[in-house]
Amino acid sequence: MMHGYSGSNLRVRRLRRLARDRGERHERRSFVVEGPGLVAEVLDAGRDVNMVLVPESSLGDLDVGPRLEALLARAEATGADVGTVPDSVFDGLTSTTSPQPALAEVGFVDVDPDVLFAGVETGHPLLVLVGLADPGNVGTLLRSAEAFGAAGVLLVGGVDPYNPKVVRAAAGSAFRIPFAMVGEDEAVEVGGRLAEADIVAWATVPTGGAPMVDVAKAEGLLALVLGNEPHGLTDDVLTACAGSVTVETTGNVDSLNVAVAGSVALYEACRTRGASDA
Repeated sequence: MMHGYSGSNLRVRRLRRLARDRGERHERRSFVVEGPGLVAEVLDAGRDVNMVLVPESSLGDLDVGPRLEALLARAEATGADVGTVPDSVFDGLTSTTSPQPALAEVGFVDVDPDVLFAGVETGHPLLVLVGLADPGNVGTLLRSAEAFGAAGVLLVGGVDPYNPKVVRAAAGSAFRIPFAMVGEDEAVEVGGRLAEADIVAWATVPTGGAPMVDVAKAEGLLALVLGNEPHGLTDDVLTACAGSVTVETTGNVDSLNVAVAGSVALYEACRTRGASDA
């Protein structure tokens, strides 16, 4: 049943807070997905969609109205509440200056770290992100992890993976690639847990590490550890890893953006190990 909601409705007000407040998201274990495309993808992924809203005027739009009606029908069929809000209210719910005409409240999708460790296989490494602060970088790495066949992503502190900017940058991958979260104060402990699971952790560094192609050819289960954008990995974390690896470059480029370096390293690890197993 389609509902019409006002801006004073408690659920609508909660959506506004979920889009802006990390604490609210983690207290309620739900987050906001913005845009018809991503709402469709989270439904495709079978995630727990609690509510889908569209602006009132959009249903009368000949271009997008039929598509939004179909999207609302799909969501309602899963048990989600669906409805409209006044356009001015909808604009205040989203985190973008040019909002797309749909948003959803979705239950958290992260898994326990042990689930990630159990899924690591040869040719399917684990990506470990320590203290990454930029939402675009984290979203890009989630997308690359899915694209190149990683086992999953472990986020150690850093930006909230449920931040709307991360969700948009991941372009749907956050709904499909397994990921887990631990506190940044557990970064060194993670190294020990990986070793207990027979996963060899390699720290990515700008220079001086082993060539990525050599690490990719090594036997055993693999985790690639990436550090904070401006500072990299701390000495304690580097010590907790089995070794360091560098994505080699040419020319006058000193280092790569962490999302680029991580994506290249993942591609090399998955490609090389997949080929050796063929």
